[in-house]
Amino acid sequence: MTDLWTAFAKIADSAPAAPALVLGETICSFGDLKRLAEHGSTILASHGVAKGDVVALQLPKRRFTYALLLACLRLGAPYVFIDPKNPAERTQRIVARLGPKLLVSMSGTDNPFGAKLTLSDGCDETWLSEAGRAAVQAPVAGTDPAYIMFTSGSTGEPKGAVIPHQGVLSLIEWASGMVPASPRERFTSINPLHFDNSVFDVYCGLFNGAALVPVETSEIANPARWVKIIRAGGASVMFAVPTLFLILDQLGLLTPQSLPNIRTFQFGGEGYPIGKLREFHGRFAGRARLINVYGPTETSCICSSIEVTPDILGAPDSEFPPLGGMHPDFTHAILDDQQRPVPRGEPGELWIGGPCVGLGYYGNPDETAARFRQDPRQDRYRAIFYRSGDRVREDDNGALWFHGRVDNQVKIRGHRIELEEIDLAVQSLAGVRRAIAVVVGGADGDEIAVAYVADRAVQSTEVRDRCRETLPAYMCPATTIQLDELPRNANGKVDRKAVRAFLEQMA
Repeated sequence: MTDLWTAFAKIADSAPAAPALVLGETICSFGDLKRLAEHGSTILASHGVAKGDVVALQLPKRRFTYALLLACLRLGAPYVFIDPKNPAERTQRIVARLGPKLLVSMSGTDNPFGAKLTLSDGCDETWLSEAGRAAVQAPVAGTDPAYIMFTSGSTGEPKGAVIPHQGVLSLIEWASGMVPASPRERFTSINPLHFDNSVFDVYCGLFNGAALVPVETSEIANPARWVKIIRAGGASVMFAVPTLFLILDQLGLLTPQSLPNIRTFQFGGEGYPIGKLREFHGRFAGRARLINVYGPTETSCICSSIEVTPDILGAPDSEFPPLGGMHPDFTHAILDDQQRPVPRGEPGELWIGGPCVGLGYYGNPDETAARFRQDPRQDRYRAIFYRSGDRVREDDNGALWFHGRVDNQVKIRGHRIELEEIDLAVQSLAGVRRAIAVVVGGADGDEIAVAYVADRAVQSTEVRDRCRETLPAYMCPATTIQLDELPRNANGKVDRKAVRAFLEQMA
């Protein structure tokens, strides 16, 4: 089995009456979802979509959304979810990069891209019931792209990581053993579909025969509401960023009473503070397992994992739990700044290789060449590794431990952010000569702050407005300040660490 549609069809045919989607009082079975996906592929074909064409989706978590995702897999057409809350300028840049064959959105959605691509007439239950055209099912190989996931880019342009079918198939197999994912489970679908963590929800759940319990992204701001949704849906496996679990903890909702059916908690995307993790583990001891996962978007969502145990929680001098061991379909190297292997136990940059590494960045050969590199340890044959930018060390048990970044990438509530992208957004304001974004501690966790120098008085409202026009909300600064000069190091370069120290001292 080399493609994802075949994998899903096998699951659906083996238990067509089993629940696939739990949408409040409505249950969509695997058989119904498969039929919807097959019909959806004829609708896509009638709009000219064929193998290799990109389909952009800007949709809520309804049954037709999951059906269209599957329809794209059936046709061999890579899909990409676009955040409907993106500023129009950012979405325009993404769409221009993709050149999608079709953008599917809800009726009434404001999409100013009609001149650039074919729009559907809207997407609702009626749309999926209209007549389509027989879809041509070209053979799909494991190395063909399944989806594209956009992340922040240091050049100011979002990057679309292209992920192959074989990478996701490996993820599905890992989940079947580690979680374990099976038809007996129900997975939450809390993560937004344009966010990398959603790949685990959709594929490790549905493609192992488990039902999904979707939570609309608009509900995330109301934890009490969505906790009721997943409890009513009987969810037993929950995956979220640590920030979300910490919010539940603050609200008194991270308890066996609030989440009585959850047997597996999985978290990733950022570090879970070890003290809070001890409390979490103790509260659910004997009732649920806790799993820490790691993986850049470019490595098919997850490439390493570890179950949280008392030994891990008792490790000395650890701020966060380890990232775990690398999964079997990946290989890795930890290299110094000269791209030489470091001794075991010493930190270095993590390079990740193997068949589950992504295919590069869509329409972006320069960024692809910079990040997807030949294994520097040998030149005898082609072996492409992804340079993660993460500094890690490997202990005697093969577990990786995080030691920061080699660049200016940060994580805020699980979202990957290249600080340079924020710098450039602020510098696009007339008169701003230089801007430096940093992460500082805020009342509700880490937040972005920006210091800048300009040829005129630039009000904070101008800076925030410009950021809101070009950046997603999670990248917009909470604090801005205009300075006469930015701190510099001994070499005369702007010192980001000194800027951060200055802003934290001011706070």
